[in-house]
Amino acid sequence: MVARRLKKAFVGANAFEYLMSRFSTPDEIFGPVSISRLKSSDKYERAIEGYLPTADVVFLDEIWKAGPAIQNTLLTVINEKLFRNGDQELKLPLKLLVAASNELPAQGEGLEALWDRFLIRVISTCVQQEDTFYRMLLDDTEEEEGDVRWRITDAEYADWQQAIRGVEVPADVLAYITDIRRNLMKVELDGSEMHRNVYISDRRWKNVVRLLKTSAFIHGRPSVCASDLLPTYHCLWNEPEESNDIRRIVVQALFTPYVKEIGSISLSLKSDLKVSRVREALEAARRQGDHRR
Repeated sequence: MVARRLKKAFVGANAFEYLMSRFSTPDEIFGPVSISRLKSSDKYERAIEGYLPTADVVFLDEIWKAGPAIQNTLLTVINEKLFRNGDQELKLPLKLLVAASNELPAQGEGLEALWDRFLIRVISTCVQQEDTFYRMLLDDTEEEEGDVRWRITDAEYADWQQAIRGVEVPADVLAYITDIRRNLMKVELDGSEMHRNVYISDRRWKNVVRLLKTSAFIHGRPSVCASDLLPTYHCLWNEPEESNDIRRIVVQALFTPYVKEIGSISLSLKSDLKVSRVREALEAARRQGDHRR
């Protein structure tokens, strides 16, 4: 539903969605082989219209059930937005790819590279709060089909991409990133006293910084600030049991300097308060002495 709704954010956008299974074939995702081109020009090309290569927004459900042929092709689709069709390399219009799964990629099956390309990772659980749960049960409204008030054109999207590249990343933000990277070497796992070194690839860090620049641009700032880093814990975990401690690491990295500064100010205020009380006592003693005279 999220991917379907996001399609409406772009003018004239095409969406592609598919439920994967272990029987899914590349033809179902990237388009069938064009028999006419194979006959007429002896070229092995896919008829891609209406399939993933022509989509602006893509949703792939149960992605880890797909076979290696699909997953390997997705590597360049997600990262470089390129697709090889016969002897041609196509630049894709892809703006967003969302995937969902009830399971994480199995270890030891070579899926780490594809998993690494998914920058933002959100664990979706059942509705917890009772009032929200009741609203969900009683909500019979269907997905809105009406016009969206404001949509992004391809020209605007291209201009935004150029502007985002020009957003500055100041030294203090880089220092926060260094602190977070250092602490990721010892992440405490949920429900355990064990620690783990969480590896984040250079490619993912590069994409994290681009996400920070995008956040600053959306908020109308010419440079990244510390608040842009807050959501990055969604980008830094590999296993669910790492997520809580990584969130703590990010928050601690951002607020520890302020906590120290507040502590320093507090000590200074206490010292000033002591001096003020001594002065008040001396002044009271002086007035009492004058009164006795």
